[in-house]
Amino acid sequence: MDDMVKMKGEAELAHLLQKSLKRKRYLIVLDDIWSCEVWDGVRQCFPTEDNAGSRILLTTRNKEVACYAGTENLSMQINFMDQDESWNLFKSVAFANVALPSRFETIGKQIAEKCHGLPLTTAVVAGLLKSKRAIEDWENVAKDVKSFVTKDPDERCSRVLRLSYNHLTSDLKTCLLHFGIFLEDSEIPVKRLVRSWMAEGLLKLENDLEGEAGKCFQELVDRCLVLICKKSRDGTKFRSCKVHDLIYDLCVTEFQRENILIMNNIVLGVSERGNLSMQKMQPFKCVTGDEINYCPYGLYRALLTPVHRQLRDHDNNDLLKRTRSILTFYPKDSIYGPKLELIHFKLLKVLDLSDIVIASSLYRY
Repeated sequence: MDDMVKMKGEAELAHLLQKSLKRKRYLIVLDDIWSCEVWDGVRQCFPTEDNAGSRILLTTRNKEVACYAGTENLSMQINFMDQDESWNLFKSVAFANVALPSRFETIGKQIAEKCHGLPLTTAVVAGLLKSKRAIEDWENVAKDVKSFVTKDPDERCSRVLRLSYNHLTSDLKTCLLHFGIFLEDSEIPVKRLVRSWMAEGLLKLENDLEGEAGKCFQELVDRCLVLICKKSRDGTKFRSCKVHDLIYDLCVTEFQRENILIMNNIVLGVSERGNLSMQKMQPFKCVTGDEINYCPYGLYRALLTPVHRQLRDHDNNDLLKRTRSILTFYPKDSIYGPKLELIHFKLLKVLDLSDIVIASSLYRY
């Protein structure tokens, strides 16, 4: 990925990829292809001849895509876990190799069975019960799981995730929702996350904020709501993390439903003179993950104080005055330098420039 490659268009890049793969044997894995149109666009980048033994493996949550892309009946549908697999996963998370009375095992098997073989649902519910050692709590969760289960797998997961969310303390809820301000499916440095919690004032303790933040993070990990991406070499520290896209959707939905805060994106564009300029703040709901990928000059996410009236998207001054925090999501492979006039944000409290400075920094005003 040198500067020459970065300046080329998609058609040129597709041609380069085809050329580099010709007459070679390769295995390419494409994760989470969401439509037939996307697959049609991507498949044009690969050679169609002189590649004996090469394979392309794709995953999707859409059965139509799998059937459409599969050749010679090579598509495979992953089955749900059977009762034994579900129970083994459940007890490995909830029991953590600790022997419990037979009553817990009996109820645990009932709960695992009601998760209907979905690994995500099973792991989340088991994580919820990991810290609960009262039989009444397990019985209540068994009742809740049954009432939250629906026929649609994605909806079932969402409902169970909401169940897990509802069982969190107010502090843990706030910390989990904070994942919604980061880009979807992004790998987040743990240090940046906990410092953001501290700077935003999400933790009630005035002393040892880092220790309290660490405890909150560990509990969210134990509940299988946060996934660990990287650890330190000795395995004792967490370096980066992320949340499942269903949990991310839950965070964004709760932000909007509870009117906790409003998220807006400030996308940087190029002026006629060739200099970077700040475009009008765009509502968060209108800038999806796909569109964000086409912001090569930097993306700033602004957190605004909510108001009891409809957001006036056309009034940029109104948005600027209510902005309390700004976080940067700056493409690491961009060849441009970011520019943002902060003088417009009179009430700015937190400025996170982690992505655009050598040493991560988080300022609180």
